[in-house]
Amino acid sequence: MFVSIIIFILILSLLIFVHELGHFVFAKMTGVKVEEFAIGFPPRIWEKQKGETLYSIGAIPFGGFNKLYGETSEVAQDKDRSFSGKPVRVRALISFGGVLFNVLLATVIFYFILSSSGFQTKQFLIYDFKFPFGQQENFIATGAVVKNSPAEIAGIEPRDLILQVNGKEFKNTSEFIEFIQEKKGKEINLVLRNAITNENKNINIVPRIEYPDNQGPLGVSLGNIAQVSYVSPANKIFSGFLHSANISVYSFSGLAYFIKESFQEKNIAPLASSVSGPVGIFSLVDTASKMGFATLMNLTAVISLALAMFNILPIPALDGGKLVFLAIEAVARKPVPQKIEENITMFFFGLLILMMLAATFNDLHRFF
Repeated sequence: MFVSIIIFILILSLLIFVHELGHFVFAKMTGVKVEEFAIGFPPRIWEKQKGETLYSIGAIPFGGFNKLYGETSEVAQDKDRSFSGKPVRVRALISFGGVLFNVLLATVIFYFILSSSGFQTKQFLIYDFKFPFGQQENFIATGAVVKNSPAEIAGIEPRDLILQVNGKEFKNTSEFIEFIQEKKGKEINLVLRNAITNENKNINIVPRIEYPDNQGPLGVSLGNIAQVSYVSPANKIFSGFLHSANISVYSFSGLAYFIKESFQEKNIAPLASSVSGPVGIFSLVDTASKMGFATLMNLTAVISLALAMFNILPIPALDGGKLVFLAIEAVARKPVPQKIEENITMFFFGLLILMMLAATFNDLHRFF
């Protein structure tokens, strides 16, 4: 557990560093003075003044910031070096820099993971989805295996792909479950391949006739895994970008899916189940760290993309909210009054804190 906590803090710090580095680089490139570059929030546990910028590390690791000259309501005497003195397009570039760097980090990680695995990857599907890039093949996959169930006794493990059943292929979980129900008490043959180790298995198993509720004849949960392959030379070269695009589209589509489910059921539970706070992310890191370095790096890339997509949402207090204010200024040809922007930003910042607390409570309830 201690090692997982250290890994979690290191990953979080890396993602925050890369995000803030994006703002920092574009600020420096456009001549804006960066008064402080901070990873973590105060109190400071380390600081170093170098040139005009104070570099610091805060004791609270869940965040970071760039203090840009002339960004607040204080009057900037040197307009050329101030954030507020720059054209809208420059301020938009600086505001977008963090999102861009998080996407680039994910792209680089994905490229190295894909290039070391034959430009193939597997992705659990929470609903039926077709990735826009690459060649996709779907498989039925196992999830949790019940202790002392026929599945565990036969050697079935989580993330086993079910390739054949009695020589037949099944691509649909409902058809597979119907087949198993018909074969209760009779021996069947399964050809499996583990999605993590790529180990092939050929096993015989007898689905039980009687079983506890919610366990099924085999005693294993089922889902779908998509194998996405980037085959052509162009796809291989740009596989990092293409996979980042695939994951981003899947994430936004998934969010829309859960929002729709919540409206249809008139219950917030489906949407709440799709959102994780720090506890949920730590749980994922803890699991991934036990599955190997490649899995952990893949998760890092996914979280980096998630951080980018969250920050680009048009919500004040996020980078996307700043871009909205800049868009209003570009259209109206005058900025939103600083006091109004600050009050709106603080209001939504409070809402985001409440959302994070709610997500944390939901994670604690879900996992413990």
